[in-house]
Amino acid sequence: MQSTRSLYLAVATLVVAMLVGIYVDLESDAMHARHVEVNTGLERMLRLNQDLTNMVVLAVLEQNTLRTASYDTVDAALVATIQKLGQLTRQQTLSEEITALSADRDKLHVTEEAALRLMRMDLWQEAHQLMFAESYVLAKKIYEINSETAVVALTGELAKTVEYFDRIRLAALAMRIAALLLLLWVGAMFSRRLRSELAEQARLREAIAASNQTLEVKVLQRTAELEAANQRLATLSATDALTGLANRRSFDQAWEAEWQRASRQGLPLAIAMVDVDQFKPYNDHYGHQAGDVCLKLVAQTLGGTAQRSGELVARYGGEEFVVVLPGLAGAEAAAAMERIRATVQGLGVPHAKATVANVVTVSIGVAACVPQLGHSSAALVEAADAAMYRAKAQGRNRVVLAQ
Repeated sequence: MQSTRSLYLAVATLVVAMLVGIYVDLESDAMHARHVEVNTGLERMLRLNQDLTNMVVLAVLEQNTLRTASYDTVDAALVATIQKLGQLTRQQTLSEEITALSADRDKLHVTEEAALRLMRMDLWQEAHQLMFAESYVLAKKIYEINSETAVVALTGELAKTVEYFDRIRLAALAMRIAALLLLLWVGAMFSRRLRSELAEQARLREAIAASNQTLEVKVLQRTAELEAANQRLATLSATDALTGLANRRSFDQAWEAEWQRASRQGLPLAIAMVDVDQFKPYNDHYGHQAGDVCLKLVAQTLGGTAQRSGELVARYGGEEFVVVLPGLAGAEAAAAMERIRATVQGLGVPHAKATVANVVTVSIGVAACVPQLGHSSAALVEAADAAMYRAKAQGRNRVVLAQ
């Protein structure tokens, strides 16, 4: 009978202790969440206020009203943050600090609004004097000090709350220990099972944590590999595999962009079509591997010309290449390509089947114009292509400028 009463007492004490503990945990979590929200709001308030001040100061220093384009938006966010902080701290001792901060901010806002009005009237000197006046600087300093004070007060209040709930938690723990001591003599067999179950739960948590960590590592590795593969794919899709130059698809995109840019700016634009002379006989005589080497040498020589912004060298197809020369008129482009033609001939790559020279040479057609909006860019490419065929018809190893 005594043991039964002791068991009931122990169970009742344990239940009460558990309820107290649950209540303490819930209240503590709620209080902590509220304080965290207040702290976050304070930090946001300080940051937004700094942003507003910086906007106005930079606008005054640079005499640029665009710096304050987002002033109203940031100010509205700051006002909303201060109002929310006032609601969160209404039942706390910190509410007075928040009210003081709001008042300090209103003073700063009045000065900044006045400076904005002066700036919009192009009264920059008056706006500068207002923003760097001793009264404004002092009010700003007071606002910063009050902000720091509010943060310190929040920290102190949180510490007191934590200490209070820790004492209640300790009392609940003492009640639990007393109840457990009473239950020990009737629960020895159950305690063993409980320890075993707790150990198994801990082991399972560790196993799950280890599995999750391994999975995260694998996901990160797979993501990195996928990004690298996508980057390689993007590079390959825009690059000719043999020569390393831009491919036809990349040229089409770049050419259209350069055409539109030249049209808008009214600048000249030139394009050159380059063809390796009698490349098929070269391939037949020396073999395809030697032919590939020959194309690579020509591509390297052409690639050295793309040094200015917008210039592009691409493999157009087979033994044919294309060079985009923005900003050059026809004569300038032809002169540049003449230097390329001479450089290719100067490589001295033997060509036993050539009818013009005993080395590899190129025929080049050049076309240039000042693009007009609404005109087709394909016409200039066709003109350069036709000029290239005239270069071949006139004996190869030469540059012909389209008229």
